[in-house]
Amino acid sequence: MNKLSIVVSVLLACLVSHSWAKIARVPLRAQANFTKTHDNIKAEKSILASKYLVEATTGSVGKEVLHNYYNMEYYGLMSIGNPRQYFNILFDTGSSNLWVPSVNCLSTNLACQNHNKYNSSASSTYVANGQNVSIQYGTGSMAGYLSTDTVRVDNIPIESQSFLEAISEPGTTFVNAPFAGIWGLAFKSIAQGGVTPPLDNMISQGLLDEPVISFYLKRNGKAVQGGELIFGGIDSSLYTGSLTYVPVSVADYWQFEVTALKTQGVAIAKNFQAIADSGTSLIVMPEEAYTEMNSLIGATDNGDGEAFVDCDKVSSLKNVNFIIGGTIFTLKPSDYISEISENDVNYCLSIFSYLEGNSLWILGDAFIGKFYTVFDKGNLKVGFAPVATS
Repeated sequence: MNKLSIVVSVLLACLVSHSWAKIARVPLRAQANFTKTHDNIKAEKSILASKYLVEATTGSVGKEVLHNYYNMEYYGLMSIGNPRQYFNILFDTGSSNLWVPSVNCLSTNLACQNHNKYNSSASSTYVANGQNVSIQYGTGSMAGYLSTDTVRVDNIPIESQSFLEAISEPGTTFVNAPFAGIWGLAFKSIAQGGVTPPLDNMISQGLLDEPVISFYLKRNGKAVQGGELIFGGIDSSLYTGSLTYVPVSVADYWQFEVTALKTQGVAIAKNFQAIADSGTSLIVMPEEAYTEMNSLIGATDNGDGEAFVDCDKVSSLKNVNFIIGGTIFTLKPSDYISEISENDVNYCLSIFSYLEGNSLWILGDAFIGKFYTVFDKGNLKVGFAPVATS
């Protein structure tokens, strides 16, 4: 082989090895005229309790308690297999597994039957795994088994990705969800069944320009286009000013330190650990902080860990400030009060909530939607900046 042939071969090899390294922009869809119900909120809190409070038992079996309808506003599109089988999916930075309904799910399971189902026999790239995984949900469970196939997002192929085929989903929890399954974006240490999360495989397979993801959420319930999840990069046109980064303190969830939370000149808490979680709309805090915060904004507890304000007084409420990495991140009343519906009556809910026995703070979409959020796995840090308004 002459020198020219060697050079060409090397160049072709480089091109092939990096042909998929890119930035993937996944449009996030938002439900038009979206209004949460009280049942949705209770389901969110139950899912949070399962993710953060209940420890896994032996092997790949974990316990969770879920009820009511889980109905998040934002979701995106991905596919599995060849030819591709498409699924609406919830991208969740508070968990680490990818799961979708299986074509082998029970015919009586409404949550499965209401959504697209993965059919391994229809995919030429399917590889059997078969390891059983079961997640307990109090009175029911989500049971299934692991399979391996090519997973795609924005046309980027993640080869040999293992995921859970769900054959039984719990009660009514996911029946009316606009998404079929969940794509976990947290760390491998909390993945059920020891599975390598899709994001980790995207990084190790050289599919991304940078080992980061970033969220931009449009906080407009009437808009169908809900923003973007960017794999592999950051779009500076989607935020203003500079990103403020803080290190990940525990690489299980996207956990970091918040210097303080203040409102009306009162420091509700100082130097506490928080988690950025795109899988909830709430901001969860310890009960003592919950009580003080809602008292200061004039919200009344309903006895079930939820607090409400008079809708006519929302505009007169005060701002709430999170101090992170030396930067003040401000939530206005319109950011932390959510309108929910029950029996055709609208109420104004404080998104500041608590879970019994929980010491962590969880910052959901109420925060991520106000601030462009970067999850940097390569450097183990999280970054925030105000979203661009136009």
